[in-house]
This record gives sequence, structure tokens and C-alpha cells, in this order.
Amino acid sequence: MYQFTEGFNRNQHFWFDKKLIENMNWAMLPKSSKAIYPVIASYCNKHGKSFPGEHTIAALSGRTEKVVRQGIDGLTEFPGFKFEYYTTKRGRRAKRYLLSFPQKEKGRSFPFHKNIIEGGNWSQLKPTAAALYPVMRYFGYYDQDETDDDSDVFVSFPNRECDFCCAESSILAKYAGIARSSITKALNNLVESSLIAESNPRVNGWKVFLHPPSYFKRDYLNENIMSGRCAQA
Repeated sequence: MYQFTEGFNRNQHFWFDKKLIENMNWAMLPKSSKAIYPVIASYCNKHGKSFPGEHTIAALSGRTEKVVRQGIDGLTEFPGFKFEYYTTKRGRRAKRYLLSFPQKEKGRSFPFHKNIIEGGNWSQLKPTAAALYPVMRYFGYYDQDETDDDSDVFVSFPNRECDFCCAESSILAKYAGIARSSITKALNNLVESSLIAESNPRVNGWKVFLHPPSYFKRDYLNENIMSGRCAQA
């Protein structure tokens, strides 16, 4: 059984291909697939192979194992994703996920950090919020003048804490594949999960965190797993 533990590597991440959002591939995914894709991708090794079990994916995404299986089925036509069955050393049948990520090209992708997953933040998201977060990252931008930091030093992309998003709600809903009427609740859920925050008064939009400024307590997350309270549809 998966358990949340103390300590995780802030530098671990995968590169989320912006074309998946630009081409509406992300919008067309079932909500269950949007919840589990970042979890599976975050476990990829340098060869693009990922081996998390369904229980682990369920715990880290805040879903049931049934929903995880539905999500995997929904990803079968998703570009750059496939899975295959293999036999473990203990003679058990398991799934191996094979993902391909974009070549290093400026502006082609953004880093999705694993501490969002291991911090428990992702597991607290409702389906609409999970659909929305990568879209806000896609439309996000960085501007030193809009930060609260008085430093004149530009923060490099992998190390900075947040971007800014001022995209219109109708556009966010379209690319997330969710109803316009659900945007407000999705944004509130992202705020509660420490993945976005209201920007400073100079910006009409949101801070979108690359690294969550806070995480959830391990005992709270593990108690939720034990009781099933974390599981969402």
C-alpha cells in the first residue's frame, strides 16, 4: 500500500508537451485520464518507462482504482502514451507505461514537478481543477516586474516558483475541456490545494505555482488513503 512520506526531490519533473493542449488533445481526454496522466508521467525514467501500480496511482491522484483503470483506458489514444502488460519477477501480471516527451526546444514544453504529486497537492484536486492546472501553465508567462520580489535578478525557468496567467475564463474552460460554469469552483480548489493564488494588484490574473508553497501533512494524506476519503470520481 502506498504511503506518503517526508522529503522529496524538488528537481524531479517531466516535460509536458504544450502541443497536447494547443491541439485540444488534453481537452478531449476523460476527466479520469486527466487526473492520472501527470502521476504516471512523473514516474517515468530516462527511457520514458513508468511502473507505478494502480493503487499508487490511485493514492497520488486521489481516485479509486476503478477510476484509475478507466483513466488508463481513456489514455490509449493520447499522443505519446501507451501501455503493455508484463510479468513481474514474482509472477504477477502488471502494466508498464511507455511515454514519449518532446525534444528540448525553447517554448515547446513546461516542467511539471513531481513535488506537486508527492506533496499531496494533486490528490486534493477535483476533476475540473486537475483539468485546469496544466492549461494555466500553458498560458502562463513570467515577468520580473509582476513578482513580489524586489530583486533585479531574473529567475531561471526551472528554479522559479510561479508564472502568471491572465487568460480569459472562456479560453481556460475550452482548453481544459470543462464547462465555463465550473471555472470558479475549479479555481477555488486550486487555491485550496496551493497550486495557484491571486496575483498582486498590478496583475489581473493568477499566480500559477511551479512548486507548491505548502504541502499537506503526511498523516492527513495517509489517513485519507486508509479511509478512502481521498477518492473522487
